[in-house]
Amino acid sequence: MGLRHAIFSWLNRRDLKGAEAAWQNPSGAQQEALSRILRAHNSSGYLNHYGLNGDSSTKMFRERLPIVDYAELKPWISPLINAGNGDAPTTVDQNVSLFLKTSGTTGPAKLLPVTAAYEAETGRGRRIWTQAMLREHDLNGDGSHVTIISPMHEGHTAGGIPFGSNTGRIFKRQMGFIQYFAPVPYELFSLKDFTLRYYLIARFAAARFDVRTFTTANPSTVLLMFRQLMAHGLEIADDIEAGRICSPTRRQQLNAGNFGELQDSEEAINALERGLRPSPRRARQLREAIKQGPEGLLPKIWPKLMSVNCWLGGHAPFYMDRIRPFLETESSRTLVIRDPGFSASEGLFGIPLRSETSDGVLHVQGAFMEFIPEHESGSRTLLVNALEVGQRYRIIVTTGGGLWRYNMNDIIEVTGYHQKTPLVRFLYKAGGTLNITGEKVTEAHAITAATSLARGHEIEQICATLELSDPPRYVIAVEPAGGTLAPNVLAADWERAMSDANIEYAEKRESGRLDHPRAFLVKKGTFRRWRERKVSAGAPDGQVKLPPLASDLENLLKELHQGRGALQQGDGFFAEGI
Repeated sequence: MGLRHAIFSWLNRRDLKGAEAAWQNPSGAQQEALSRILRAHNSSGYLNHYGLNGDSSTKMFRERLPIVDYAELKPWISPLINAGNGDAPTTVDQNVSLFLKTSGTTGPAKLLPVTAAYEAETGRGRRIWTQAMLREHDLNGDGSHVTIISPMHEGHTAGGIPFGSNTGRIFKRQMGFIQYFAPVPYELFSLKDFTLRYYLIARFAAARFDVRTFTTANPSTVLLMFRQLMAHGLEIADDIEAGRICSPTRRQQLNAGNFGELQDSEEAINALERGLRPSPRRARQLREAIKQGPEGLLPKIWPKLMSVNCWLGGHAPFYMDRIRPFLETESSRTLVIRDPGFSASEGLFGIPLRSETSDGVLHVQGAFMEFIPEHESGSRTLLVNALEVGQRYRIIVTTGGGLWRYNMNDIIEVTGYHQKTPLVRFLYKAGGTLNITGEKVTEAHAITAATSLARGHEIEQICATLELSDPPRYVIAVEPAGGTLAPNVLAADWERAMSDANIEYAEKRESGRLDHPRAFLVKKGTFRRWRERKVSAGAPDGQVKLPPLASDLENLLKELHQGRGALQQGDGFFAEGI
């Protein structure tokens, strides 16, 4: 056992012992979780409004409190946003130290309160996840750890409470000795210049030989980092050899860069340059790795790397086929991918206990969770003991951050059990469905079809949408990765893949209720610019997911055209039907 593993295990022995007991009695753990949350916010205005307090029973809690979304909770959260911690009735009875800014599925960004109770329940889950990773291979605890995040503090609300990213909060809540082994300076994540920020992330990460883990929530960010190393690796090697932060040209961009309202630019640049030393040996190693090509790139650059940590559920399968080659070496040593868990700014709800799966044991010691079968309407909920393997549910959560019976709008599937506690997998957002003739194309269907298409064509990104023609049809926007793509072939292959994935789609096509699909090509970089615009507008970097589905063709074209032209030919479709 490595030294850090031993220290971590000793510090968290009570958490681990408690988790084992909770997994044997998930219903009891959930009752205790709800009691803990009610006690923490005993005198909150929201609970009092519904005649509840810290002694309320689970039955009374479920009967009196409605299931709500953010819009319905916002009037109770707004006093905290606008006036800070004070005497106004709100959803919490603890001071709010931070608001987590989350992009949301639709509409403007949401601000979610962080309290001591929230920090405790999510922190416990993170420690259990980390310990599971170390148990699988204790060397994951050694060396350096590359983590890509967004800043914890990005600004202040009108009431003076800071707001920022959950990934930054998680990073800053780690023990100091763990943060010490992060090669990418925290200040860099505040740099607003998207392109320069990712170049410098690659530069700092590549300077370390002893990297053991590479962590970022979004798999598209993993792919972006690989491409930074391939495209700019030799330039990065020159910077490392010279012991400089970057070339003079890039340095001018850095000097003019914006680090946000809470980070002084001069102080940030000084922090980035602190400790830089020339390293000709490391530069030679990096050049040799880059010259050998993309296959097995990561273990070539970081020979001690053990684990890449990113989402494996939801939209992630589309990226996996393109990420895998970067992880495989000629010696057949393949790095593992470990899912960081079913989590969001709202909380941590599922903890994967092993690599190569998004299946996670429900974090029954964290939030109180209720479940509604996917195709049921109404407010009747099930508790953890009533879940069935193979069934899908919407999840309703109550958290220490003052979210009361909050509809996450997430669809999960129960895949099995760990001891007596369900294992769950995130599938997609409820409502992320296109349906005009009864075909009910979900994000999961779109991801399956896109993944199949990418295996036969050089494709960077795909987004499917509806065209309200007569009869209606599906349209796919495709960004090429290289080579020549024929839109009619893309449309035909997508149709076959979608028909295999969704029998309802196949039946509607056979009956003529849906017309032949169309495909059109967009210019290279279109979806990257889409992502940059979202991040520049304030969306946390790790939360920006390129959409597998768009609500309609008009909105998709508006999104892609924003800023500069996106289509490859003229103003119309560069496309043909099948």
